[in-house]
Amino acid sequence: MNSTNRGLNRLLIVAVGLVLLAVGAAAALGAWLPGAKDTWTPISETVNTQVGSWLQQTPFPGTDFSWLMIAVVAVLVVGIILLLAFTLRQGQGRTGTLIHDRSSDTGRTVVDVSVARDALSEALGERDEFLSTSVSAYSVKRAPMLKVSATCRRGVSPRDATAIVEQNLEALDALLGQKVPVLLQLSGGFRAKVQQSTRLQ
Repeated sequence: MNSTNRGLNRLLIVAVGLVLLAVGAAAALGAWLPGAKDTWTPISETVNTQVGSWLQQTPFPGTDFSWLMIAVVAVLVVGIILLLAFTLRQGQGRTGTLIHDRSSDTGRTVVDVSVARDALSEALGERDEFLSTSVSAYSVKRAPMLKVSATCRRGVSPRDATAIVEQNLEALDALLGQKVPVLLQLSGGFRAKVQQSTRLQ
Protein backbone atom coordinates (compact mmCIF):
# COMPACT_ATOMS: atom_id res chain seq x y z
CA MET A 1 0.00 0.00 0.00
CA ASN A 2 1.39 3.32 -1.02
CA SER A 3 0.35 6.56 -2.68
CA THR A 4 1.09 5.34 -6.18
CA ASN A 5 -1.72 4.09 -8.37
CA ARG A 6 -1.69 0.28 -8.48
CA GLY A 7 -2.61 0.17 -12.18
CA LEU A 8 0.28 2.51 -13.01
CA ASN A 9 2.65 0.29 -11.03
CA ARG A 10 1.60 -2.81 -12.92
CA LEU A 11 1.62 -1.05 -16.30
CA LEU A 12 5.18 0.17 -15.73
CA ILE A 13 6.35 -3.28 -14.60
CA VAL A 14 4.75 -4.95 -17.65
CA ALA A 15 6.20 -2.38 -20.06
CA VAL A 16 9.72 -2.68 -18.66
CA GLY A 17 9.43 -6.46 -18.62
CA LEU A 18 8.33 -6.60 -22.27
CA VAL A 19 11.18 -4.31 -23.34
CA LEU A 20 13.77 -6.37 -21.49
CA LEU A 21 12.26 -9.57 -22.88
CA ALA A 22 12.43 -8.25 -26.43
CA VAL A 23 16.05 -7.11 -26.00
CA GLY A 24 17.04 -10.44 -24.47
CA ALA A 25 15.29 -12.42 -27.21
CA ALA A 26 16.98 -10.35 -29.94
CA ALA A 27 20.41 -10.82 -28.32
CA ALA A 28 19.84 -14.56 -27.95
CA LEU A 29 18.77 -14.93 -31.59
CA GLY A 30 21.77 -12.94 -32.74
CA ALA A 31 24.12 -15.19 -30.80
CA TRP A 32 22.56 -18.54 -31.68
CA LEU A 33 21.45 -18.15 -35.30
CA PRO A 34 24.34 -18.16 -37.80
CA GLY A 35 22.50 -16.01 -40.35
CA ALA A 36 21.24 -13.44 -37.87
CA LYS A 37 24.23 -11.15 -38.33
CA ASP A 38 23.90 -11.22 -42.11
CA THR A 39 20.22 -10.37 -41.79
CA TRP A 40 20.70 -7.60 -39.23
CA THR A 41 23.60 -5.80 -40.94
CA PRO A 42 21.67 -4.46 -43.98
CA ILE A 43 18.73 -3.53 -41.76
CA SER A 44 20.96 -1.55 -39.40
CA GLU A 45 22.67 0.19 -42.32
CA THR A 46 19.29 1.19 -43.76
CA VAL A 47 18.14 2.54 -40.40
CA ASN A 48 21.38 4.51 -39.94
CA THR A 49 21.04 6.01 -43.41
CA GLN A 50 17.43 7.01 -42.81
CA VAL A 51 18.17 8.54 -39.42
CA GLY A 52 21.10 10.48 -40.88
CA SER A 53 18.82 11.79 -43.61
CA TRP A 54 16.28 12.97 -41.07
CA LEU A 55 18.95 14.75 -39.04
CA GLN A 56 20.24 16.56 -42.13
CA GLN A 57 16.74 17.65 -43.15
CA THR A 58 15.87 19.13 -39.75
CA PRO A 59 18.66 21.55 -38.81
CA PHE A 60 18.17 23.83 -35.83
CA PRO A 61 18.38 27.50 -36.91
CA GLY A 62 21.87 28.88 -36.47
CA THR A 63 23.44 25.53 -35.56
CA ASP A 64 24.89 22.46 -37.24
CA PHE A 65 22.77 19.87 -35.46
CA SER A 66 19.15 18.78 -35.82
CA TRP A 67 16.30 19.93 -33.63
CA LEU A 68 15.30 16.25 -33.45
CA MET A 69 18.26 15.70 -31.14
CA ILE A 70 16.96 18.46 -28.86
CA ALA A 71 13.54 16.82 -28.86
CA VAL A 72 15.04 13.43 -28.02
CA VAL A 73 17.08 14.90 -25.15
CA ALA A 74 13.99 16.75 -23.85
CA VAL A 75 11.94 13.52 -23.91
CA LEU A 76 14.72 11.67 -22.08
CA VAL A 77 14.94 14.39 -19.41
CA VAL A 78 11.17 14.34 -18.89
CA GLY A 79 11.26 10.54 -18.70
CA ILE A 80 14.04 10.63 -16.10
CA ILE A 81 12.12 13.18 -14.01
CA LEU A 82 8.96 11.06 -14.14
CA LEU A 83 10.86 7.92 -13.18
CA LEU A 84 12.51 9.73 -10.27
CA ALA A 85 9.15 11.03 -9.08
CA PHE A 86 7.67 7.54 -9.42
CA THR A 87 10.56 6.00 -7.48
CA LEU A 88 10.47 8.56 -4.69
CA ARG A 89 6.77 7.94 -4.15
CA GLN A 90 7.26 4.23 -3.52
CA GLY A 91 6.75 3.17 0.05
CA GLN A 92 4.89 6.34 0.92
CA GLY A 93 1.29 6.49 2.01
CA ARG A 94 1.82 5.75 5.71
CA THR A 95 0.24 8.13 8.15
CA GLY A 96 0.51 8.63 11.87
CA THR A 97 -2.97 10.12 12.25
CA LEU A 98 -5.98 7.82 12.39
CA ILE A 99 -8.70 10.41 12.93
CA HIS A 100 -8.57 14.13 12.21
CA ASP A 101 -12.00 15.62 12.84
CA ARG A 102 -12.37 19.37 12.26
CA SER A 103 -16.18 19.44 12.47
CA SER A 104 -16.37 19.80 16.24
CA ASP A 105 -17.57 23.15 17.60
CA THR A 106 -15.10 22.95 20.48
CA GLY A 107 -12.09 22.35 18.27
CA ARG A 108 -10.55 19.58 16.25
CA THR A 109 -10.07 15.98 17.36
CA VAL A 110 -6.86 14.16 16.43
CA VAL A 111 -6.33 10.47 17.23
CA ASP A 112 -2.87 9.01 16.70
CA VAL A 113 -2.49 5.58 15.13
CA SER A 114 -0.64 4.45 18.25
CA VAL A 115 -3.99 4.37 20.06
CA ALA A 116 -5.33 1.71 17.72
CA ARG A 117 -1.95 -0.05 17.58
CA ASP A 118 -1.69 -0.37 21.35
CA ALA A 119 -5.31 -1.38 21.84
CA LEU A 120 -5.35 -4.04 19.12
CA SER A 121 -1.86 -5.36 19.84
CA GLU A 122 -2.69 -5.82 23.52
CA ALA A 123 -6.06 -7.46 22.84
CA LEU A 124 -4.84 -9.79 20.08
CA GLY A 125 -1.57 -10.53 21.87
CA GLU A 126 -3.53 -12.24 24.64
CA ARG A 127 -5.09 -14.70 22.21
CA ASP A 128 -3.45 -18.08 21.67
CA GLU A 129 -4.62 -18.13 18.05
CA PHE A 130 -2.03 -15.53 17.02
CA LEU A 131 1.74 -15.68 17.02
CA SER A 132 2.21 -12.00 16.23
CA THR A 133 0.28 -8.96 15.09
CA SER A 134 1.12 -5.59 13.62
CA VAL A 135 -1.01 -2.50 13.10
CA SER A 136 -0.26 0.41 10.79
CA ALA A 137 -2.21 3.18 9.09
CA TYR A 138 -2.17 4.40 5.50
CA SER A 139 -3.70 7.32 3.69
CA VAL A 140 -5.92 6.00 0.88
CA LYS A 141 -7.57 8.67 -1.25
CA ARG A 142 -6.78 11.17 1.52
CA ALA A 143 -8.63 9.09 4.09
CA PRO A 144 -6.86 7.13 6.86
CA MET A 145 -7.22 3.35 6.86
CA LEU A 146 -5.88 0.72 9.25
CA LYS A 147 -3.94 -2.32 8.14
CA VAL A 148 -3.97 -5.19 10.62
CA SER A 149 -1.58 -8.07 9.91
CA ALA A 150 -1.82 -11.19 12.04
CA THR A 151 0.26 -14.38 11.95
CA CYS A 152 -1.89 -17.33 13.01
CA ARG A 153 -0.78 -20.53 14.66
CA ARG A 154 -0.85 -23.63 12.50
CA GLY A 155 -4.30 -25.13 12.25
CA VAL A 156 -6.19 -21.97 13.15
CA SER A 157 -9.19 -21.41 10.93
CA PRO A 158 -9.16 -18.10 9.02
CA ARG A 159 -12.85 -17.72 9.82
CA ASP A 160 -12.21 -17.99 13.55
CA ALA A 161 -9.22 -15.63 13.35
CA THR A 162 -11.26 -13.13 11.38
CA ALA A 163 -14.11 -13.28 13.89
CA ILE A 164 -11.70 -12.57 16.76
CA VAL A 165 -10.17 -9.58 15.00
CA GLU A 166 -13.61 -8.29 14.00
CA GLN A 167 -14.75 -8.35 17.64
CA ASN A 168 -11.75 -6.28 18.67
CA LEU A 169 -12.26 -3.90 15.75
CA GLU A 170 -15.85 -3.33 16.82
CA ALA A 171 -14.62 -2.52 20.31
CA LEU A 172 -12.10 -0.09 18.79
CA ASP A 173 -14.86 1.55 16.73
CA ALA A 174 -16.88 2.02 19.90
CA LEU A 175 -13.85 3.52 21.64
CA LEU A 176 -13.14 5.94 18.80
CA GLY A 177 -16.78 6.80 18.20
CA GLN A 178 -16.65 6.01 14.50
CA LYS A 179 -16.01 3.08 12.19
CA VAL A 180 -12.53 3.04 10.71
CA PRO A 181 -11.91 1.24 7.38
CA VAL A 182 -9.59 -1.72 7.96
CA LEU A 183 -7.62 -4.08 5.77
CA LEU A 184 -7.11 -7.39 7.54
CA GLN A 185 -4.29 -9.67 6.38
CA LEU A 186 -3.92 -13.16 7.82
CA SER A 187 -0.91 -15.43 7.41
CA GLY A 188 0.75 -18.32 9.21
CA GLY A 189 -0.49 -21.91 9.23
CA PHE A 190 -1.51 -23.61 6.00
CA ARG A 191 -5.20 -23.07 6.59
CA ALA A 192 -4.57 -19.39 7.12
CA LYS A 193 -2.26 -19.05 4.13
CA VAL A 194 -4.87 -20.12 1.61
CA GLN A 195 -7.28 -17.33 2.54
CA GLN A 196 -7.03 -13.63 3.23
CA SER A 197 -9.89 -11.56 4.56
CA THR A 198 -10.53 -7.87 4.11
CA ARG A 199 -12.68 -5.40 6.00
CA LEU A 200 -12.47 -2.47 3.62
CA GLN A 201 -15.16 0.17 3.34
